[in-house]
Amino acid sequence: MGPEIVNKNKNSIFHGDYVGHDNITVNIVMLKDSEREFVVTHNANIKPVAYFTGRETELQDLRQRIAEGKKSVLVSGMGGIGKTHICRKLFEEYLKKYIEDQNCCFRHIGYIEYDGDMNSSLQNCLKFKHQDNPEHNLEAAWRELEYLASNGKLLLFVDNVNVSTGDDPCLKRLMGIPGAIVLTSRRRAFSKELEPYRIGFLNFEKCKEIYEKIRFENSSKKVAEEEVPDLEYIIDTLAARHTITVEFLAHLAWTKHWTVQELRNELEENRFQLEYMDEEDKLVNIQKSYETLYDMSALTEAEQNILEAFSVFSYIPLAAETCNEWLLADAGVSEDDDILMGLYQKGWLQFDVEQESYALHPVFAQFIYDKCKPELENHLKLVEACQRKLAIPNSGSALECQKYIPFAENMVKKLGMGNNLEQVNFISAIAYLLYYVAEYKKAETLYEKSLRIRERVLGEEHPSTATSYYNLARVYQAQGKYEKAEGLYEKSLRIRERVLGEEHLSTAASYNNLAGVYQAQGKYEKAEGLYEKSLQISEKVLGEEHASTTISYNNLAGAYYAQGEYEKAKRLYEKSLRIKERVLGEEHPSTAKGYNNLAGVYYAQGEYEKAERLHEKSLRIEEKVLGEEHPSTAKGYNNLAGVYYAQGEYHKAMTHYLKAYIILLVRLGTDHPNTGVVLKNMRIAYYKWNPEGDFSQWLEEKMKNISDSRQTITYAV
Repeated sequence: MGPEIVNKNKNSIFHGDYVGHDNITVNIVMLKDSEREFVVTHNANIKPVAYFTGRETELQDLRQRIAEGKKSVLVSGMGGIGKTHICRKLFEEYLKKYIEDQNCCFRHIGYIEYDGDMNSSLQNCLKFKHQDNPEHNLEAAWRELEYLASNGKLLLFVDNVNVSTGDDPCLKRLMGIPGAIVLTSRRRAFSKELEPYRIGFLNFEKCKEIYEKIRFENSSKKVAEEEVPDLEYIIDTLAARHTITVEFLAHLAWTKHWTVQELRNELEENRFQLEYMDEEDKLVNIQKSYETLYDMSALTEAEQNILEAFSVFSYIPLAAETCNEWLLADAGVSEDDDILMGLYQKGWLQFDVEQESYALHPVFAQFIYDKCKPELENHLKLVEACQRKLAIPNSGSALECQKYIPFAENMVKKLGMGNNLEQVNFISAIAYLLYYVAEYKKAETLYEKSLRIRERVLGEEHPSTATSYYNLARVYQAQGKYEKAEGLYEKSLRIRERVLGEEHLSTAASYNNLAGVYQAQGKYEKAEGLYEKSLQISEKVLGEEHASTTISYNNLAGAYYAQGEYEKAKRLYEKSLRIKERVLGEEHPSTAKGYNNLAGVYYAQGEYEKAERLHEKSLRIEEKVLGEEHPSTAKGYNNLAGVYYAQGEYHKAMTHYLKAYIILLVRLGTDHPNTGVVLKNMRIAYYKWNPEGDFSQWLEEKMKNISDSRQTITYAV
């Protein structure tokens, strides 16, 4: 409603030149301040290893950078020299300061384990208000992080960022957040916003301390004086002062009860020696050296199978319970065999006592993967178990499922999946979960892979291929790629009509989806015809009073409305609204949309007072149920502003347009069409309100005054 035109989008009318899709809006309901804690990530037990030592200079330098609010990245050309544990030590220090006197210079602190994608890492690690619609959780997580950092009092650690900002664009969004951020990475070049801090190797004395703490289990016992030369030779010459290798050797000596001399003899007998680093700081023969020391042929087939599985995982701790569920079946052992703890005691796996989780260090993972080249047929039970974890529960919350996305993605990549039908279900399960949590780009890639397999094996006319067309079309539609979605929906529909018949509910759903894409592109007559077919099937199969049938009433009414057939639209909107009020109640968001839709018809017919009352009623429900900063609520502000504009109440119109614009600007960004439409409406209303003014200057001034310090955007006109 407003100075331009009137359009219709699926179940709701958006007045003025306002077109959008509910499935790409973002629901944001924030935590209350009282619900926030000092540690804003799920794991508050981030600690360095018990044998952490040295690094006093590095710690002091980083404390100074943190105090200055800088963004730093701890870099080295290789893994295994202590970047992670430096971060963990700092995290532990600041947490201890807060616990002791609560006078820490930071209001919030967080630690994120990067899993290859900033979006999923943030959702897995950050505490945020999970939304009624799980698809909105991603933006909710980002909004929570941005709010926590808004006063510059957030200290955030992000560990093991192994890609560039080009490979993961969401890292750029992270760089735009105020406050101190410390990342770890092996990459030398990263981002201009991050100041690199190079991590070097520990000296012999510090490496000796680490060796003694592990070998003698944190007791006060030391290496005998006469053994020090042999240990120095081991650390400096054979292990090249590579920290993780020193740790592994100490663990091996503890497991085997070897003296330093016995360890040296074993290493020399096996010709173990890490060569000096090249100019890229990489140990040029680390894999070959590890192979001589860690002989996989000495392991049982079951142990090798489990290590192979770990080698295709992301370097993220996996709960012991989940390890048992995923890994033991393929290995052919039971929990009673305690095989995982055995691999830890032999020095292969890492075990976190507090989290009761296992992990395989990336250095070992690469060595095992390259040597064994894991094959899918040896890990079929693992794939099945992981797929079960990806299934979204009836509650609709995908939080637990999301934790397993990095594992599943790595399985597809490292087990060479994507070649036959047996693998399609697993790939599609990952893709659907990614779609569900609004990771559309990733979902698109996997759905395309699934489609290629089905087309190649089953042909383009098979019902299963039709499902792939539908899935991929849905992802395209969510991203506003309507032409691509249209073509695939049409292909899917033709197959369903042929196989299921024109009276099937699935076929009706296809009519509805395709009509939605037509309508989004302004093809109203084509949309109307399909909506009518879908409605006829729904009424026949479900009945006129079914809640699902109201969707068909709304959709068809919207097509009538868009073409100016207001009386037809009005009758269907009223019928739909009566059912919603009876079945869902007057306070339901879907009922609010019903009020909004009917108000649009009244507006179009010049009955502004009736339109105003219904828009206000709809808006009150949306503010109450969805919150004042929800994009759907923004639509309500826009629509009510249009009514005020039509009645000459330009100041009221400006206030509501400004509210709508700021919400959409923050939630959807400047490039979203809905944001641009509201901006256009507001500009027109501005010159009615202030004919001599400068709209651009006025808006720039308003943007400077936006405040969300109390989780509420200020919109004073």
